[in-house]
Amino acid sequence: MKKLLVAAAFAALLLSGCSLFHHKNSAWERAVEERPLEVPPDLDTPPTSAQLVVPPAGDAAAAAPAAAGAPPSAGVGDSLSVTDDVESAYRRVGLALERAGVGTVVARDAAAHSYQVAVQTTVVHEKQGGFFHRLFSRKKTETVTGNVSVTVGAEGSGSKVQLEGDRAAVQQLLTALKARLG
Repeated sequence: MKKLLVAAAFAALLLSGCSLFHHKNSAWERAVEERPLEVPPDLDTPPTSAQLVVPPAGDAAAAAPAAAGAPPSAGVGDSLSVTDDVESAYRRVGLALERAGVGTVVARDAAAHSYQVAVQTTVVHEKQGGFFHRLFSRKKTETVTGNVSVTVGAEGSGSKVQLEGDRAAVQQLLTALKARLG
């Protein structure tokens, strides 16, 4: 009987202890609704500046000013602009293709300043997500294969490297050329 009384007293003490840690004066209970924020009248007008307007897709006239303001080695679409003359750019592109390790040069045409490249490379996609997702998931690898035609031509005072072929292979080769040619 004595043990039962001690156990009942101990249980009552444990159950009443929860109220010791309970905050009776919570901030959310005292919160009152404030009046809504007012937006100044000059912030309601839509932008009238043409600088922030996105041109429609496929509009070549709107894309030309964006390409003209790009740095000399910036790639536009499936091409890359280089500041060298055509002969020098052709040699530099050839060295970059051989050393990039993205594919093998199958054919060269010095008269037409072109290369045929067989691209075969493995792309490892970076893991995204939280710690456990990266810990328990595998790396996603993708093998990119395809043939790409690389042509070097004159453009203004420099040269333009044009790439044509399988889209994924062109993107891999263009990324490697940008890294090599700067």
